[in-house]
Amino acid sequence: LKGMHDKYRQINKYLEIIEGLLAVSDKKEVLKIVDMGSGKGYLTFALYDFLKNRLNLQVQLIGIEFRKELVEKSNKLAKKIGFDGLRFKQGSIEKAETGQTDMLIALHACDTATDEAIFKGISTKAKLILVAPCCHKQIRKQMNIQNEMSSFIKHGILKERQAEIITDGLRGLLMEAFQYKTKIFEFISTEHTAKNVMIIGTKHRNQIDKDAIFEKINSLKKLFGIRYHYLEKLLKVI
Repeated sequence: LKGMHDKYRQINKYLEIIEGLLAVSDKKEVLKIVDMGSGKGYLTFALYDFLKNRLNLQVQLIGIEFRKELVEKSNKLAKKIGFDGLRFKQGSIEKAETGQTDMLIALHACDTATDEAIFKGISTKAKLILVAPCCHKQIRKQMNIQNEMSSFIKHGILKERQAEIITDGLRGLLMEAFQYKTKIFEFISTEHTAKNVMIIGTKHRNQIDKDAIFEKINSLKKLFGIRYHYLEKLLKVI
């Protein structure tokens, strides 16, 4: 549909990125994936079809969605088209019981919902975490800059963009502290969505200097007058 062209582009780019990640990761007999905040299921259905019917992988994919009517509609459709390894569960990202997970994804989970998704991925030791954040209100409300930078942060649009950089930058550092090699990048052109930043975390077992990472985090918070990042609270590191 003409009006869904941007969404179509985003989903296909998402699938392209996931295919590349799977090519360098350990493949299991059954790939367990959780899609947090699956909404109407555009990405969830496309991902299952791509992995199952295009890449011939064994997949168990669960979509977590708060709205009951969307869950019922998606489960009915999955059954109708024979997607046996795909199901949807009603619940919030924060309270969802996901069990062991190989890959956790969240496309445009708003504000702290992205942090809840990352936390679920870390707590289940997911091999891959992929999130595309949306909104950055939690950090923006806290920003209280008392240095030279305050002269340009007075402009609303610059404060908003700085809040996005700080929020996602701290997310990346926190993921690194829990042994995730992290990449943050634009996954698609802004003409298709203004919320085009993706954070990818790949689990590893290499030695890390956790204290050094937390020292960087605390220095950044002090620089921008931030008390805490929501993901810090979820991870219980403050």
